[in-house]
Amino acid sequence: CEINKFDDMLRFLFEHVPDFCLVVAVDTKFGLFARAWCVAELVEADVMGIPTCVRIHSEQVMDDNYSSLSTLDVRKCEASRCEDKAMILAKIPDVDVFNARLQWIIFGTEGVFKTWWDAAGRASFAGRVAARIARSTAPDMLRSPRGL
Repeated sequence: CEINKFDDMLRFLFEHVPDFCLVVAVDTKFGLFARAWCVAELVEADVMGIPTCVRIHSEQVMDDNYSSLSTLDVRKCEASRCEDKAMILAKIPDVDVFNARLQWIIFGTEGVFKTWWDAAGRASFAGRVAARIARSTAPDMLRSPRGL
């Protein structure tokens, strides 16, 4: 079994299985997003136009793991074998572009969490994000001469 053929397998399933989608089952610690193979698969699915469907435990685990999601970097991800991580990184032409796309895949308007909430849930989440930003920038605002 060759483990480096995930992109070929995704393409095959997408082309041969009607209504195929990538199901993203996220653990409560969001460890999936710390695995190089998993984030590479998310980006590859996005590149191929494969629909994704995310499943997470609760709003609370999303809140608990937001900061780790917002700072994802494929260079910091893990793999069971060093060779796997090296191979994944070698296939990425521009890591910064990859990371930006990964952020868009997660948080963008068409990202993997787009169907997880209804309109009220999205508004609530946006409010929580705004509150986190306000809390994280409040000390900086206090140090600013004009409070801006």
